[in-house]
Amino acid sequence: MERPRVDKIMTSQGSKDGVIKGGYSHPIPLELLFIIFLRLPAKTLARCVCVSKLWASIIRSQDFITSFQSQSRILFFIRDYYQTRFENRFFLSNQQEGTSSFLSRTTCHVSDSRSRCRQPQEVNGLICCGYGTSPVIYNPTSGKSPTLPRIYLGQNVGPYVENILGYDPINEEYKVLSMTPLPGNHSSDSIIPYKEHKVFTLGSKSLWRMVECNTIHCPGTISVCINGVLYYGAYVGESMKQRSLVRFDVRTEKFGFTKMPESVQTLSYYSSTLMNYNEKIALAYSTGYDTYELWVLKDEWSKMCFSTRLWTQPCIKFNVEGITRMGEIILTPRYGGEFYAVYYNLVTKQFRKIDIEGYKSPGGVVVSWEYAETSTMLL
Repeated sequence: MERPRVDKIMTSQGSKDGVIKGGYSHPIPLELLFIIFLRLPAKTLARCVCVSKLWASIIRSQDFITSFQSQSRILFFIRDYYQTRFENRFFLSNQQEGTSSFLSRTTCHVSDSRSRCRQPQEVNGLICCGYGTSPVIYNPTSGKSPTLPRIYLGQNVGPYVENILGYDPINEEYKVLSMTPLPGNHSSDSIIPYKEHKVFTLGSKSLWRMVECNTIHCPGTISVCINGVLYYGAYVGESMKQRSLVRFDVRTEKFGFTKMPESVQTLSYYSSTLMNYNEKIALAYSTGYDTYELWVLKDEWSKMCFSTRLWTQPCIKFNVEGITRMGEIILTPRYGGEFYAVYYNLVTKQFRKIDIEGYKSPGGVVVSWEYAETSTMLL
């Protein structure tokens, strides 16, 4: 990343040579102060803007906000199967040294135990734990959790309500899309047809609103939001056997469907990972103990294959968690006591390990993303 210019951040407390003087026993160059601030979490920066006009002018500058949000932070989401509590721990990755240091920890309490049945979803700095009639939206930066109206169900519907979070960058709005299954006897391990769809806009005083979707389908993957469009894999058709990519435009609230390749045999919340690959939607899944396929949708679907066979560690089964902005697949070990992530570069075919200092694997589910803290804490 190109080093930002700080010479245009000047106040009455600064000097023309870019050195802070008055009030400090030792001069601190503006560039050094800029770098120090970049290493702080957003909650600490929110306090720093109150220290002085100079600090506030640096932190609130567009150069700083852009640099801060472009940093590669990793959010590790740790789920405890035996507690109705989710722990979100932040680690700051050092790209050069391949290590990570503890940055901060926040805890999100979830009252509905069924919410533990799904992986969390990260959208533009917010986390959605969205399974059940009481979806939880969590802001790790501020530690706050907006209250959403409860979703009331009809008779013989069952508790299997899917809720996914989307973000409209044009109107700067977060919306939650809720899907309710058709009435009937359903089990958690069956393909459940969903018919009723509702939308709630965060920050509004309105209730859930009905939206129209003419295609009955069953979500089969965690969703991804790219440029104001929500994507998720789903089963469609009369027998619910066909696999499709669902598109939901967050702004217009319209649905669309794209057929998936025939060779994609299954969709699963636990073995299929939908992700943002260079602003294109991609699906990754395991085809063996150490082999994987990655399907990317551009004008049409294209396939790439990769393997962890050359990884120097003993035979380890990895989960595909996502992909970085630099095109590196994020992998985490499915079992084992050591807590780390492995990045695999699809171009160079090289692996690098990110060790997490001071923490052991919890024995539960660990999900990681590249995470950009929301800029609302900086303004």
